[in-house]
Amino acid sequence: MEPLNRPPRKRKLSLPKKMLFSVVATLGFFLSLETILAVVGVQREVSVDDPFVGFSDLIPLMELSQNDDGEKRFSTAQNKLRWFNAQSFPKIKQPGTKRIFCMGGSTTYGHPYRDSTSFPGWLREFLPVVDSSHQWEVINAGGISYASYRVAALMEELVQYEPDLFVVYSVHNEFLERRTYKGMFKKSQLTLRAHALLASTRTWELTDRFLKQARKWTTQSSATGATPAKAPASHADVLAPEVDEILNHTIGPVDYHRDVDWRANVLNHYEANLRRMIGIAKRSGAQIVFVTPSANEKNCSPFKSEHRPGLSLLDSERLELLAGNAGSHSDAANAANALDIREALESLQETIQIDPNYADYHYRLGKAYFALHRYSDAQQSFCRAVDEDVCPLRAVPEIRQAIERVCREMRVPMVDFEQRLRLLCESEQGHAILGDEYFLDHVHPTVDVNRRLALWIIEELQSRSLILGRSVVDNSLSSSLAAAEKKVFSAIDTELQGFSLRNLAKVLHWAGKFEEAAPRARDALELLPNDPESRFVLADCLNNIGQAEDALLEYEKLFANGEDYPRAFHPYGELLAEAGKLNQAKAYLLLAILQNPNNAGAFHRLGVVHLQLGEFEFAVESLEESNRLYPGDTATLFYLETAKTKQREQPERR
Repeated sequence: MEPLNRPPRKRKLSLPKKMLFSVVATLGFFLSLETILAVVGVQREVSVDDPFVGFSDLIPLMELSQNDDGEKRFSTAQNKLRWFNAQSFPKIKQPGTKRIFCMGGSTTYGHPYRDSTSFPGWLREFLPVVDSSHQWEVINAGGISYASYRVAALMEELVQYEPDLFVVYSVHNEFLERRTYKGMFKKSQLTLRAHALLASTRTWELTDRFLKQARKWTTQSSATGATPAKAPASHADVLAPEVDEILNHTIGPVDYHRDVDWRANVLNHYEANLRRMIGIAKRSGAQIVFVTPSANEKNCSPFKSEHRPGLSLLDSERLELLAGNAGSHSDAANAANALDIREALESLQETIQIDPNYADYHYRLGKAYFALHRYSDAQQSFCRAVDEDVCPLRAVPEIRQAIERVCREMRVPMVDFEQRLRLLCESEQGHAILGDEYFLDHVHPTVDVNRRLALWIIEELQSRSLILGRSVVDNSLSSSLAAAEKKVFSAIDTELQGFSLRNLAKVLHWAGKFEEAAPRARDALELLPNDPESRFVLADCLNNIGQAEDALLEYEKLFANGEDYPRAFHPYGELLAEAGKLNQAKAYLLLAILQNPNNAGAFHRLGVVHLQLGEFEFAVESLEESNRLYPGDTATLFYLETAKTKQREQPERR
């Protein structure tokens, strides 16, 4: 018989119950935290860098709101405006309204400008002129850097908004995001949805803010003890923060390597996405039309070239010699010296025989053919350069082939943008090779080409009876179309357009594409006269392509109005020194050092200038400081020893 005063036994919880209580407690904690964060005003804002747009329907592009008149409208979510234009349309589509969604990447978006001068913007103006019996809603759903799998996923959202037509120009980004978000493709849909759900909470937002601030503190702390540039004459730190913010999160050409299997998989996935888009449109009762790719081939060098594998040492040495020989005649093309061009041509032809995979050889060969007016050969070489580009940021030939094949098999309209533009080029330029006349950079069309593309889209849709009204080529419409064009051009903000061109020039400059960046910097200066940033980019580009005298003139203009532009002090001082203008060089190099006392390159060049001026004591001081900041540099040590020798000899000469 047990004692009456024995305490009762404690019942042990089973493992399932323990797990249940743990889950409930954890959820309770986070729900309480979410409530507290809501009360204190922390908003749920998915990061603008979030990659889940287009991968998860938990983070939609459009959000429902109500305007001052009580009308419910769908508008672009605030946290997506970094990648999309602000667009809005009524929740309830009125009778007689035709709703068109334009899909794709940055060309559809209207980059480097905005929606108003994009081809969707032009469609919005032209369609009421062609067919006034309908109300037209043209929504620009082009996302910067968007590839076909994102476009297809986004279409799954947009079909709920009663579309009548999808216009798809998704061609240039297939290889871009495959690198940037390569880890995304290894995750299951369940993982993606779970991650996206977390990303939409206030707790996530608060954690994200803290981590960003911590990274910022770490960066600032590192900057205070940063080591100097590795080259004494470095021209680093040339981009503004707003461009850095984008580029620092972008995979660059260095991350790309030739991978035949990877390329084939990307292209197979691309074709599957085209078919998926058609299925999505048909299930919703909407029509769909695709636009073929077109790009700048004549005035845009490959982003990355790689030699074929297994190249022997002998072949490598031969290629270096031949490429150097061709390079020595590179200025001849500009001077139209046929003899020199032919010599360069022969060298380049031999380089391609040794290594047919090196993209830049084909591009340079195309330039030589073009200078000799051998346009057919030039076009073949330029196309091969695009095909062999290891960092394919322009659509490769298989992209066009996939569009043609899918449209033919599934009986879907196709607007042959490339062929239309080549015919225009033939009539205007006397050849069919596309270049700066029609593109602002490697793929983004000029405002006028976007205008023409909109007209070509309407013309194709009319030929398929998908759009009614008067034909866009009807002469009776010319005055009305001209009035619509005048309306668009008159509404352009030239200052904002100038800023866009400046940013484009800065991006190209950052990528080392100085020949492509210089024209855009000039364009920016036409709209932003005396803009110091555009002037600096232009000057540095000219210097990098061997036009030192022109670069000096641009630097003189930069400082002519007495403004300070610290980033230009060092490079301008370098150029002045190279031009023999030593006293001027000394002044700007001193300014560069005052601006950044850890600039080893500026101290190095200043020491050499002092040495050339016979100011040996100052030369020693400057070179010793350069050696302290960047120890062991051979050139610095040589000039330092020379300065010390001259300093010791000075009293003897007296």
